[in-house]
Amino acid sequence: MKKKWFKIGLIILLATLVSSIALAADQQEILKRLDYLQDKLKKQQEIIEQLKKNIEIYQENVAENIEDTVNEKIAKAEPKNNIKISRAIDSLKLKGDLRLRYEYRDRDKEVGDDDSRNRMRTRFRLGGIWVNSGENWEVAAGLATGDDSATSTNDTWSKDRFFETGDIRLDYAYAKHKLNKFTFTAGQQKNPFKTTWLLWDSDVRPAGFTANYDRDSFFITAGGYDVMQDGDNFGSLYAGQMGSRLNSGNLKILLALAYYNYDGVFEHNERPNKDYEFNIADLYLSVKFPVNKTKFNIYGQVFNNFGADGDDGEGVLGSDLDPEEESLGWVIGLDTKIKKIKLGYSYLQVGADSCVGGLKDQDFGDGVNPTDIKGHKVKAGYNVTDHFSVGITALFYEALELDDQDKANLYQMDMKYKF
Repeated sequence: MKKKWFKIGLIILLATLVSSIALAADQQEILKRLDYLQDKLKKQQEIIEQLKKNIEIYQENVAENIEDTVNEKIAKAEPKNNIKISRAIDSLKLKGDLRLRYEYRDRDKEVGDDDSRNRMRTRFRLGGIWVNSGENWEVAAGLATGDDSATSTNDTWSKDRFFETGDIRLDYAYAKHKLNKFTFTAGQQKNPFKTTWLLWDSDVRPAGFTANYDRDSFFITAGGYDVMQDGDNFGSLYAGQMGSRLNSGNLKILLALAYYNYDGVFEHNERPNKDYEFNIADLYLSVKFPVNKTKFNIYGQVFNNFGADGDDGEGVLGSDLDPEEESLGWVIGLDTKIKKIKLGYSYLQVGADSCVGGLKDQDFGDGVNPTDIKGHKVKAGYNVTDHFSVGITALFYEALELDDQDKANLYQMDMKYKF
């Protein structure tokens, strides 16, 4: 009996010992698991803390970018250079530019020896617009270098004297009133008509009166101008243009039809045919669109002088030219902009009697003739900063019909600062 209870006690003792050993092993495993979990939680906490720091940095950057963008928008929306003048004028907006140009012309003369010309030129312009927003009036005036020519504001360095100083002249002065979609302008003003660089020189400032109606995609411009006076008589221009803007996505199309009726003594002086007139119609087209980061502008213009009348030799240039056959002119071109780089090319033909030679682009034809001309224009430019740019332009031209005329190449290298 005692042996029996001894065996039972031994079995219980062994079971207890085994259970204790198993429990100790389980506790050791649990402790290892706890250590592992604690280590993992620590690492996760470190990751969470790093993520918090990254989020804080990102939020700060976003806030700074939003603030910079808002400030930039506000700066663009606010008028610049506004100076309070008086109770009648809200602000004065000033702007201008300075251009330094080196120009080289190489002329292949039909008669005599070939020649060339080098010169440095300055163009300085400064203009201001006085605004009265309460009454919808603005008065503008500008100054520019140059002489009394309508087609140039360049001043040639030391042309006739040592270190000769240039002249500053009144470039434009006009008053403009806006009433809903109508605008009325009086005075010597910037060209109000849509055109290419060819038919109207960019320096021409018509003197007279202009009315404009512009609503959404449709506009009409009409005006009367004093072109040239001769004693008690004066030559006048009556002009009108209508056009439309068509926008579809990134595609922008501008189409405009204009008619210019010149009248007065400047048409007939020293001209055998008194019926000869300048009645010019022109059609202008511009198509703008982007391709990736490159902006394109394809443009064209065709103009015809329906007033060119007379027999051979009775046109502007005389010779044996028939004015009615020399009444057409046209240009087609392409301008591109790739970030800070600008490139352009155009080809043109200007009939001897197609336009007023004294008002078209002065450079194209320099040293040959203002009309009866054909050739190419190539240009390239680079915007070094927002306000400073450099560029080069090459013009290659020769007579369109006359065989006894010179040929010329004109090169212009510019440095320009706008302010």
